[in-house]
Amino acid sequence: MGKISERRKVLERLLNCVPLRSEWYRRLLAQVEAEEITVGVHLAIFVEPYLTAVLEGKKTIESRFAVTRRPPYHCIVPDDYIILKKSGGPVMGLAIAKSANFYRLSPAILAELRQKFAKELFAQEDDFWADRADKQYATLIELGNTTPINPITIYKRDRQGWVTYDRHLRMTAQLQF
Repeated sequence: MGKISERRKVLERLLNCVPLRSEWYRRLLAQVEAEEITVGVHLAIFVEPYLTAVLEGKKTIESRFAVTRRPPYHCIVPDDYIILKKSGGPVMGLAIAKSANFYRLSPAILAELRQKFAKELFAQEDDFWADRADKQYATLIELGNTTPINPITIYKRDRQGWVTYDRHLRMTAQLQF
C-alpha cells in the first residue's frame, strides 16, 4: 500500500472523538477499514455565532462566497464529510453534505439567495449580505447528520476557510474552468 492519504489519517483521528455505538462511528470505521476511502473529506473553519448555530441545528445550510473559484466551489458532492472547526480553536463537530449548489453571482442571484435561504444560512442581517456583494462565486451546502464531537486539534497554518483533503487525488474541477 502506498502513501497513507490525508483523508485516512484525519478519519482515523476522528474515530476517537465520537461515541462507539453512534452512526458516525460506524460511518467513519467503514471508511477507515475500506481499501479505498470513497467520500470527500473537508475541513470547514467557522467563526461564532455560526459554529454554534450549526451544532444547534439553527443553521442548516453552509455558504462560502469568494471572488475566485476556490474550494468548496465544485469540490464537494453529496455525502462528503465536513469537519467543523472553530476559527483559532479545535474541531467541534461533523456533518454530511446533503446537497451542494454552486452559483456564479450577480446582484440578482445574490438577492435571490438571500430571499430563499437567509433563515437556513443564519444570515438575516443586512451586513452579512453587504459583505458578500463583491463576490463572484457561491457554494451553498445543505448540512445533515450534524453532531458535536469531543474536541480535537487539527493544526492548520494558512488562513483558508475551507480545506479539501486529497483534492488533487479526487477532483480536478478547479482546473477545468
